[in-house]
Order: sequence, then structure tokens, then C-alpha cells
Amino acid sequence: MIVDVVLAARARLGEGPLWDRRAAVLRWVDIKRGEVHRFDPATGEDTSFEAGEQVGTVAVRRSGGLVLATETGIVTCAEDGSDRERLHEVATNPPGGRFNDGKADPWGRFWAGTMVEGTDGAGAFYRLDPDGDLYTMLTGVSVSNGLGWSPDGTTMYYVDTRTGGVDAFDHDPATGDISGRRRVVEIDRGWPDGLTVDAEGNLWVALWDGWAVRRYTPDGRLTETVEVPAQRVTSCAFGGADLSTLYITTARTGLAEEVLARQPEAGSLFAVSPGVPGQAPGEWAG
Repeated sequence: MIVDVVLAARARLGEGPLWDRRAAVLRWVDIKRGEVHRFDPATGEDTSFEAGEQVGTVAVRRSGGLVLATETGIVTCAEDGSDRERLHEVATNPPGGRFNDGKADPWGRFWAGTMVEGTDGAGAFYRLDPDGDLYTMLTGVSVSNGLGWSPDGTTMYYVDTRTGGVDAFDHDPATGDISGRRRVVEIDRGWPDGLTVDAEGNLWVALWDGWAVRRYTPDGRLTETVEVPAQRVTSCAFGGADLSTLYITTARTGLAEEVLARQPEAGSLFAVSPGVPGQAPGEWAG
């Protein structure tokens, strides 16, 4: 598979790609710059607004606007970043952390987790229900990262990057309850970061310091490697009218200038046609 640069963004820490079906755009964030982006593949135009703090991920709100997981909590806003309302303040222990990856599920809930740079076990993983109640689903998390659901909704996949793999949970679509955590994928190339699940149930996992996105079957068998000309591959999401394009975010943060000189496309937004469509993205129903 050949990846193309669709936006030479030079993002410090590009993350959280999300296809917005109604607007037909890809939303994504630059965590370190605190920017929420809107990329239109039809025109190649990318616009953004500043969240006022680091922002880990973005999701579409079913009633209009967006929901953000930021450095300090969960915020709703209009599509242009105006009309902000803080729903929950969330702190880490020790303090000084931030929200990282997250997404809305197909049943109207929003999931996101936290991390503290340089400190393992200080984060947690949360579920925001449509009624606005926030639940702590996991504690002792080091770097809360990618998540996704099987096509039938009975399995949720989750990455805590420092554990070096992808875990699965039994998931109840009616309640959002999770149980039965087990390891399904061991990563031996870089570190697992963001992920998405295609319409056939395969996992596509971005590899931080791994120069690639890899596809795994639900039982953990590696079936495809998409090479990316950037060391720090952060996440991926299916988009386009038929959800047949895999968009890939990358980062430049933490790399010395001499290293970046050998990967000038680091921080870009990439795209590839993997030959299988994704699942329709969720929206928070609050």
C-alpha cells in the first residue's frame, strides 16, 4: 500500500482523526499546540481553532457542535470553538497530566483517558454517557490511547501504550459496561498508539516510533503493514463518502532536528486506500 501526504501539517503531535459524516470533513487535533483542526479532502483546505489548552481528542456531538477532551477536562463547543461549556474537570494523580486519545461510540457515549508524561499508572479511562454523567472505567493507566469496537459491539479494544499491546474487553452496547480484560495483540515494532476497527472487524494500529500502521485480525494475527515515512505514527481513522480511505496522523514532538531532517514529512496527515471500508464513526448523544 502506498501512503500519500494529503496535508503537510508539520503537527507537533497530530492525533485523534475523526470523520465527520455530516460535514464531510476530517477532524483532528494537534495536542501540543492545543489546536482542533478541520480538513476538507475535497478542497485540501485545513482550518483550526485554539482550545486554550492542550487537547487530546475531538468527537462530534449529535445535537450539533463538538466535544473535546482537553488538558483539564471535558468541554463542549460549537464547530468553530465558540460557546464553550466545561462539563467535567478531571485531574490526574499526581497532577500535571492531560487527556489523551478518545472517541464517541456508535451508541452515543464518549470515551477518553488520561496520562501523565514520565509517570506510569497515574491516568484513568472514562466514559461520558449521553445524560452527562462521567464514569471512571479503569484506573492505574499509564498512557490511555486507542480504542474501538467490533462490528457487533460486543468487544471493545483498548490501548494503554506502556503495556506494549492491545487489550480486549467484553462490552455491553446497551449499558456501556466492560469486563473480561485480556491481551489480543502484542506489539513488537515501536509502541501501540491510536487504533480503528474496519467493517470486517480487523484492527488497524498506529505504531509510535514504529514507522507504520499494522492490521491485525481480532485474534491478534498480523495481516498487513502500511509503511509510513514518519517515525511517530499516532492514530488512524476511516473516512470519505464510503469510508474507504484510511487517514493517518503523525508527530514531530521529541525528535531532534537532525532526526527530523531525515523525515521531512513527519507531522503530516497521510491517507491510504486499504481495500476495506471502516465502520461509521460514533457521535456523542448528549
